[in-house]
Amino acid sequence: MLQRFNLLERLQHIILFTAVILSVITGLALKFPEAVLSRLIVTLLGGVEMRMLLHHIAGWAIVIVGVFHVLYYIFVDREVPFYKRPILFNRQDASDFYQHMRYILGLRKDMPQMGRYTWFEKFDYFGATWGIIIMGVTGLSMLYMETALKYIPLSYLQALWAAHSEEAMLATLFLLIVHMYHVHFSADKFPMSLTWLHGKISRKEMEKYHPIELKTFNKEKDV
Repeated sequence: MLQRFNLLERLQHIILFTAVILSVITGLALKFPEAVLSRLIVTLLGGVEMRMLLHHIAGWAIVIVGVFHVLYYIFVDREVPFYKRPILFNRQDASDFYQHMRYILGLRKDMPQMGRYTWFEKFDYFGATWGIIIMGVTGLSMLYMETALKYIPLSYLQALWAAHSEEAMLATLFLLIVHMYHVHFSADKFPMSLTWLHGKISRKEMEKYHPIELKTFNKEKDV
């Protein structure tokens, strides 16, 4: 097993997905208040006020971990300048995407040679980044509605509130279908990858998805 993520990176991820799960559960009870499942959620959580409190706590946790991650990314994890980090999209990702699709369709025998982050992992990462920004801005406009009304027309705020609800549904579906498949339910990782817990990845998985990064590991080992 090869170490892929350090403890601080894993803690950020754990806090984020815990807060997201809590926000989804409490948010669904608000979006569909008449549903039987929503009523059950409210009852189990101890009432409407507790549901609201937990939703606000989860929202703040998402915003805080998002801000912390940006600061960590720029000022702490400084092996290379932040604008040269491997998580950023580049022209190679377009080629990797094309070759990966050919591999999935059986038009080539081997996976494309990808580095530390695959094109779909980057897609996940920036999808989460976009989601935190949208949910943070729209959520704060709802939480501090009286203050927001002093600066933003009500019609604009109503659009933000609608965006909050619809982005939440989009993010939930994306996480359940796309992210969960890539991370846990694919044939290579089913029933669950434990990388989120110990930060390690098998050499076999590294050879398949991150062969370029594996070469770096091997060079460091030789040194």
